[in-house]
Amino acid sequence: MNGHHLPHLTHEPGPPRLDDLAAISPLQTTYNPNAYQTPYPDSTASSAPSEDPVVLDADEDKRKRNQAASARFRQKKKQREQQMLEQSREMQDRTKRLEGEVETLKRENTFLKKLLVEKVDNMSDEDKVMLAKTTKAINGK
Repeated sequence: MNGHHLPHLTHEPGPPRLDDLAAISPLQTTYNPNAYQTPYPDSTASSAPSEDPVVLDADEDKRKRNQAASARFRQKKKQREQQMLEQSREMQDRTKRLEGEVETLKRENTFLKKLLVEKVDNMSDEDKVMLAKTTKAINGK
């Protein structure tokens, strides 16, 4: 250790501790824990409640405002859920109604096709030719 003898070294071998180095230091300064204070002396990391009535009132006010905001949020959420359920019911009803309409139109279409086939089967040759020309003109456009 550069020729320095540390007479009061009592700890395990390894790097010297600050206390060990103080014996050989030309400056004998002692550590003052109050020398370095935080810029915010009231801020502490402890979870102990403050005894200051102003802080207690502010905390209570904050809790009440938070509780009221939470209640408003829950109420709005419940309203949104109710609206969504109502919209879902309306859409389901509309879907059923439209599906019923589709079935009715399918039956009507089938009936009209059968009616047309019967009508064509009983048509005169002249009417069949006229129907063919009309159909060709409609499809040709």
